[in-house]
Amino acid sequence: METLSPGNMLQNKKSKILLLTIFFLLAFMERVVYDLGPNIELVTAVMILSSFYFGKKESFWLTFAIIATTDRLIGNSNIFLFTWSGFLIPALFSSKLIKILRLKLRLKLLSPILTGLSSNIFFYFWTNFGVWLLSGMYPKTASGLLMSYFYALPFLKNQLISTLVFVPLLFAVIEIAKSVLPKLSIHPDPLSQEKIL
Repeated sequence: METLSPGNMLQNKKSKILLLTIFFLLAFMERVVYDLGPNIELVTAVMILSSFYFGKKESFWLTFAIIATTDRLIGNSNIFLFTWSGFLIPALFSSKLIKILRLKLRLKLLSPILTGLSSNIFFYFWTNFGVWLLSGMYPKTASGLLMSYFYALPFLKNQLISTLVFVPLLFAVIEIAKSVLPKLSIHPDPLSQEKIL
């Protein structure tokens, strides 16, 4: 691993702050101003890419900042602990999953997408369990839980599609920006030093 000079470390920190700010603004604006539809969202994409480029601490706090500020404006429901933890738990584990996919299974470019899809599936099962448990919409039986999952399938479909679109799109934009703007010092979390593209 190469040692960064103080100037390069400062540039790296500025680039990190810039990208995290852009991630926050994109997800914030999508949730508050330009809602693209039920479960079509950017929170998962920015959570996964912040984890990919910076690590779990940045991913967790970015995700927390997005949902805390946007929920203050748009509100939430009685299952907010399930929705918040449905994003925050994957934020804690996505760095590790990306590492496993990138290094052990050699799925370098697919690792952020597969991690995002697995986060979507966790979110689906966890939040719909919360709907079943707390909302009163479904009977507290096994068939009621299955109904909760069945009727939420369109939301899962939307979230999977948004991850399949937004993660590669944002990833490509970042990588193109890095090649066009050499001072943009953003590198994957030092899980490995191998080149991404």
